Amino acid sequence: MLLNENLGPADIDRLVDEKNATASRLIFTDQSIFELEQEKLFAKAWLYVGHTSEIPNEGDYVTRQMATDPVILTRGEHGKIHVLLNSCSHRGTLLCTSDVGSSRGFVCAYHGWAFGLDGSLKATADDMELYDGKVDFKTLNLKTAARVDTYAGLIFATWDEAAPDLADYLGDARWYLDLYHNRTPEGMEVLGAPHRWVVDANWKTGAVNFGADGPHAVKVHGPITAATFGMPAQTVRDSLLNSPAVSMGNGHNGILPLIPESLRDQLPDYPGYPADLIELYEQMLTPEQQAMSKHLIGGVQTMFPNFSSVQAPAIFNPEEPPVNMLAIRVWQPVSATQMEIWNWFLVEKETTDEWKQKAMQMGVRTFSVAGTFDQDDAEAWAGINIGVAGHQSRQGDMNFQMALAYRDKIIPDFPGPGAAYPSNYGEVTEFDILLEWQKYMSA
Repeated sequence: MLLNENLGPADIDRLVDEKNATASRLIFTDQSIFELEQEKLFAKAWLYVGHTSEIPNEGDYVTRQMATDPVILTRGEHGKIHVLLNSCSHRGTLLCTSDVGSSRGFVCAYHGWAFGLDGSLKATADDMELYDGKVDFKTLNLKTAARVDTYAGLIFATWDEAAPDLADYLGDARWYLDLYHNRTPEGMEVLGAPHRWVVDANWKTGAVNFGADGPHAVKVHGPITAATFGMPAQTVRDSLLNSPAVSMGNGHNGILPLIPESLRDQLPDYPGYPADLIELYEQMLTPEQQAMSKHLIGGVQTMFPNFSSVQAPAIFNPEEPPVNMLAIRVWQPVSATQMEIWNWFLVEKETTDEWKQKAMQMGVRTFSVAGTFDQDDAEAWAGINIGVAGHQSRQGDMNFQMALAYRDKIIPDFPGPGAAYPSNYGEVTEFDILLEWQKYMSA
């Protein structure tokens, strides 16, 4: 379809066709739609900000983004976590310019206004009495996120006072987050600072791909996928074709590639996991989650709108066993045709330093700015901008019509919550992200 480029909210229903499983290409390219997303979506949804292991002590902080807004994530008194708009309430100057640090508060470099870890105004440039009592200084505290909460060490925030509780927002997705983030008593820790790079593609491209696009793993990455997992390409395809994809509700979606049943007696349980932690997994995970984890050869998911994770047992030395890497990332919107990827690597706190080093190496080699998988993806995604830039090409639709064949094939006895479909190739879970996007944009 080709619509007027100056779109208003009333036009959104025309952009995603649920019955036909298609979406207008404009939602990936039009700047007016991008601007509307900031108001209708990113100002309302819960957004991933950081991990508790990044700010372990009082005064610790990191600077982040909530969509196009810069924020400070900090731990204040009594361990309370705050998310502050990183914009001085005096003249709007970026308040904190360091990526990470520890401080008793924040002082603006422009006029010297000082704020506490909770965003409260402590001092202006000069004596407050110079204002002659005509200013209510309580109105000049930093703007703070309306709500901040955590799950399994993952910190989320929202600007919307009326947003549902985080537990309700995540809903059934918590069962799947547990597989990667909540499988040992002490939980996960972040390995180093986030990797950041810019890709010429709309932020939804990454979110949809991780929500997740099974066929591209073989087509785009080709022999890299087979080499990384130590399996022939046909075996990888068989796994993806016959493994479940799950719609978890509220726009959260993912796939669970499993070892083909014909090969399970030839491979050890928990491929890529540190053997000394398996006892801990069995303490934390339910029997159903354990059965799933024993045969996972990956896991890719998106928590709506723009937080994703990917796990894979990578092999770079055939003489050594595979090592699981776990990457989490945020698809930060920059413009309609550009995003910045923020990417972190995580590992269990209880494992050895040697294993942590191996997990980090596997992550850098696979899912990072120089990683084999991300280089492939970035080239393909940037090609969308070029492919739909013209007058004729903008008139087409993004096609997700494999969903038509799979959306009614729900696995009746799947052990996890949500709606599970029998193939990573089904496109149902990818398209569900756009359906959730439409709900926010139409509200």
